[in-house]
Amino acid sequence: MSTKRLDIKELQISVTELLSLIKNDEEIVITNGNTPVARLTILNSTDEIIFESEKTPQPGLNLGAMVMSNDFDQPLADEFWLQNP
Repeated sequence: MSTKRLDIKELQISVTELLSLIKNDEEIVITNGNTPVARLTILNSTDEIIFESEKTPQPGLNLGAMVMSNDFDQPLADEFWLQNP
């Protein structure tokens, strides 16, 4: 894999061009002067990536975080339904 350095102040390349460089098995290091600030590489396999929102929930991780009152299933008072304070 070859590495190409691009200075952020002189960066005048489109995202499409950046992606085409990455697809050609290049690594791009974006610098600010002589300081590297970002590295762009191609992902090994997009099939293996599991995004946070796609993970299966795991029950029991936050036990005790929520408390339910003993009368939660009791009928509400008429004042509630009639909007009387």
